[in-house]
Amino acid sequence: MNNSQKLLKEICESKNIKVNFVSKDWVMVLQKDNKVKYIIGYKFPLNNHVVGQICDDKYALYDVLKKLNIPVAEYHILFKDYNKEDVLSYAKQYNYNIVVKSNTGTCGNDMYHTTTKEDLFTYIDKLLSKHHSISISPYYNIKNEYRTILLNKQVKLFYGKEKPCIIGDGIKTIYELLCEFNPYYFNKIKPQEELNNVLVKNEKYEYNWQFNLSKGARPFYSSNNSLNDSIKSLAKKVADKLDLNFVSVDIIELVTGELLVLEVNSGVMMENFVELMPDGKEIAKEIYSEVIDEIFK
Repeated sequence: MNNSQKLLKEICESKNIKVNFVSKDWVMVLQKDNKVKYIIGYKFPLNNHVVGQICDDKYALYDVLKKLNIPVAEYHILFKDYNKEDVLSYAKQYNYNIVVKSNTGTCGNDMYHTTTKEDLFTYIDKLLSKHHSISISPYYNIKNEYRTILLNKQVKLFYGKEKPCIIGDGIKTIYELLCEFNPYYFNKIKPQEELNNVLVKNEKYEYNWQFNLSKGARPFYSSNNSLNDSIKSLAKKVADKLDLNFVSVDIIELVTGELLVLEVNSGVMMENFVELMPDGKEIAKEIYSEVIDEIFK
């Protein structure tokens, strides 16, 4: 039982909802007043199943949002029988500055950034040996990434995600600075030799180019009201157009100021947020409590 399930169980018990776990604790069975509802992983019975499948498929989501005239990060899908010349033609447009990822992956897993033809095909073949399909996309110069969680088309939580990037002080090791940046993540990992080096003062070090909380990034609350409103408006538009009732929308802010939808998650996960933010558990508990009420409405 993960922390989110424990929290959901606690909420259900406070509402006199009986909870059972089946399928190796992957499925929660909720019972109240002769009604039975199910939660599987981080997915709740509030969204259309077909739309949920679209959200879980990076290329399908891109194609749907593009046709809805919603600004979205570009994806190009590949299958095991892909045409190498087509990939070369696509990659050359971006000088091989390409991201290769699983088409249905989560949490930043099975994702690679490449800048050479050789690495591009190495990563493509590596992922296609494990997955039915993968996606390739241009590498975007991202300033920040933001997550908006919506319930019934209303924003319930909004925060930014800062990738693990530190500035040297000439005294502390890279690992020590990373632990200060995100103690929850970095205190758990064993430092490699490189991380024991000391950066010169004002030297910049980027541990990871990804903005995933599960990869060392940390959440923050943005104080830029104008930007926040624009991102929330775009997230609400996505929820409205796809008719999603409980969803998280990830939007990237490019260094140019352009906003693009990166992902739409039909499964709403707050596991890392709860651990990284002082008020995380209270916020998640309040949101999940509303969700449980909505399920039995």
